[in-house]
Amino acid sequence: MQEHEEWFKIANEDFLLSKLAIKNELYSSVAYHCQQTAEKYLKGYLVFKDHKIIKTHDLTKLIVLCSYLDNDFSKLYVPAENLNPFSTKFRYPSEFDIPDLNTAKLAISHAKKIMNFVLKKIDAPETGQTNIFIGEK
Repeated sequence: MQEHEEWFKIANEDFLLSKLAIKNELYSSVAYHCQQTAEKYLKGYLVFKDHKIIKTHDLTKLIVLCSYLDNDFSKLYVPAENLNPFSTKFRYPSEFDIPDLNTAKLAISHAKKIMNFVLKKIDAPETGQTNIFIGEK
């Protein structure tokens, strides 16, 4: 398994956990795992393109790096900005603003958009790699 595939494998686990958590009304966990899904897919793309990975949870910074390689990534600023706070928000007792079902559903939607976008970029015929992972439909 190539390194970017390892990033995607772990990201897929995060995404699956978010889908299980929403069924159990664990909305803060949904938000966190959706942010992690997006972060790992973006970092996996950078690895795929042989770009250095920076230590950050800031999705907008990762979008900027990916945009240097492919300007189409600029289309992902809105979902990235929406997911960005969830790397720490709701993770600690001082965060009393617990997300609701609508926030959790939106987080899943944004994570799915980033995941499918990255997979489509990697699955492009010019990369020579197809069907690495099946994205969420």
